[in-house]
Order: sequence, then structure tokens, then C-alpha cells
Amino acid sequence: LEAALARDGADDASKRAAMSVADRVLADYERGDYFSCLGLPPPDCDDAGRPVWDVTDAAISKAYRRASLAVHPDKNPTPEAKAAFDKLNDAVRALRDDVRRGEALRTFADAAFKEKCRANPQLMAKAKKDQERRDAADYGAAIRAQQAQQLERAMARREKAAAFRRRHGGGDASSSDASTDSDSDNPEKKKDAEKMKQGETGEFGGASMPTSSGASLVAAVANGGGGAKRRRFGGGGGRRGGIRPAKEDSDE
Repeated sequence: LEAALARDGADDASKRAAMSVADRVLADYERGDYFSCLGLPPPDCDDAGRPVWDVTDAAISKAYRRASLAVHPDKNPTPEAKAAFDKLNDAVRALRDDVRRGEALRTFADAAFKEKCRANPQLMAKAKKDQERRDAADYGAAIRAQQAQQLERAMARREKAAAFRRRHGGGDASSSDASTDSDSDNPEKKKDAEKMKQGETGEFGGASMPTSSGASLVAAVANGGGGAKRRRFGGGGGRRGGIRPAKEDSDE
């Protein structure tokens, strides 16, 4: 297998050597190999399959200037030069864009990791365990972040309730809507309570009676004098019970 891969690599190298610069740029671009378009080294991967590519932006710019001179239509008279120059410009834009560069790095890293796993089958099991550990760590971090958010929301509710109590003199503020739901803050209910207080009964003889009836009864007792005999009657002769003077005894 290794010998076959080596032969394939040698054949590809010989074919590329026979191609013109413009044709190589076009062929590399069609494969999505922006790195080879600019003459940059291809990405590699670590033992966990993560991309590894230590090329700076300055190195990318330098490689672009060198490759563009080789395929610039003013410098290269071949028919493919114009198309190769356009593809080269798009390749350098791809490597300067974080999203497109990340996709290209991931593609090359996956291919490189497969080659490593083919040479070392135990590497796949090790990478799988490493990935499981990373997933567990990410899950734990997500749970801690959710708990922190819940704690912040609870503290915000407590602070809001405390601010409500300070504004309303220590009233009950178990919820943030207590100021609107409280009966004591309802003006209509306050008016009803005042009306009920105005119509409360007065006390006469230990019993509670309506204020108007109690006043009439007191006036009747006062007008009758201290020596007058009174008697209470109920029903008959009127809609309401009351007190009327008793008839004086006739002399025999």
C-alpha cells in the first residue's frame, strides 16, 4: 500500500512538472487546493485530527505576489494565464477569509488524519477517546454557564423585590408585579373601603346599629324625660320596630 501511494505521488509530481504554471494553478483550484495554487505547504493534523498550519498572513501575501507574477496576463502570454490569474486572486481571498480558510484546513486535516490512521490503526481509538473527553468538558462548561445564568436571574429578581420594598415602605414584594397586583394599591378598592367606614354602625346598648337609627333612638329617649315610662314594641304599626311612650295609668 505504501509503495502504491509512493508511486501515485511520483506520478502526480511528474505530471505537475510537465504542466505550465497556469495549468497547475487551474488544476489546483479545481481540487479546492488553495495552498498549492499559491505555492504554500499543505496543512497537516495532530494526533487528534485537528488542523495544523503555521503560515502567517505575511507569508500568504508574499506567496501571492510571487505566483501572480508567473500568471499575470501582462507577463504570461499563454491563453490560460487570464483564467489562472483570476483563480489565483480568489484563492488568496479564500485564505484571508476565516470561514473559507477554516473549511479548507478542515478538509486537508481530515485527509491527513486518514493517512495517519491507515499507517497507525491505534491512532483512531486514541483520537476517539480524546474527542469524548473534549465533548464531556464542553458539556460541563455548558451546564456551568446555564447555572450561572439562572443565578444571575434569581439575583436580579431579589434586587427588584428589595427595590420595591424600599419604595413602598417595607410592603410585601414577593414578586416583581406586587405593586400592580396588591389590593392596597388599587384606588377603586380604597374608595370602597372608605365608603364602608362611613356607613359603619354606632353602638347603643351594647349592640351595633346603623348610625341613623341609633341617633333617632337616642333622641327619642332624651325627649321623653327621666320619669316617663317607655316600652319597646316590635312589629305592627310600622315598617320598623321602635320605641313609643307608654300610656299613663288612670286614677281609680
